[in-house]
Amino acid sequence: MKKSLRCFLIGFLLLTTTVTSGCGVWEAFAIVRAVITADKIASRHDDLPKEPPKVYRDYTAKVFRQQDGKGLSVVLPFKMDFAALPADNVVKNPERYHHQDEHCFVSIYHGSMVEPGKKMPFNLSSFMKSYKDPDKLHPVLKTCEQRTINGQEMTYAIIKVNGERDKRKMECLGLYSGNDFWIISYEYKEGDPQAEQLVERSLKSVKIIS
Repeated sequence: MKKSLRCFLIGFLLLTTTVTSGCGVWEAFAIVRAVITADKIASRHDDLPKEPPKVYRDYTAKVFRQQDGKGLSVVLPFKMDFAALPADNVVKNPERYHHQDEHCFVSIYHGSMVEPGKKMPFNLSSFMKSYKDPDKLHPVLKTCEQRTINGQEMTYAIIKVNGERDKRKMECLGLYSGNDFWIISYEYKEGDPQAEQLVERSLKSVKIIS
């Protein structure tokens, strides 16, 4: 509670107690003093950091299935929305799972290759497939390297994105599972502690399961 508001309420309480209770000024003052003491104890918690939104506490493993029964497992603290995408002569049954809030945009792009044995290249173009007009974001590929996560080979990438008001960052993973591929993208504002914690925890959890 603001200091000025506290002073006003305490003065009002002193006046009201004296008038309505019929007690003397010193008795009323004793009552108000007790209230002030309780208020000071409560005010110690005013500036404590607030808990993060519940959406960032309830982490669970989400499983997204392929037609062959295998699936992508990734830990996330929210539900993902689903959208079927139009197929082309390269990718069949393309689909996208996505979530967006004030801290981040998370997308999972999945599909099967039309030509068996052919692989989806993991590069700037494929990592930006979650966007309708990626060129407007002026993406720049900063890092693209192989990583082993949970015993599985994956392609890890960092992409810098120039948003309308601030520079944003994308961390991406690309991985294969038989004739299928998965591309996971996390976009967020650099320096956002909640988003950074989410991405770090989620990236470490990614794996293909039977």
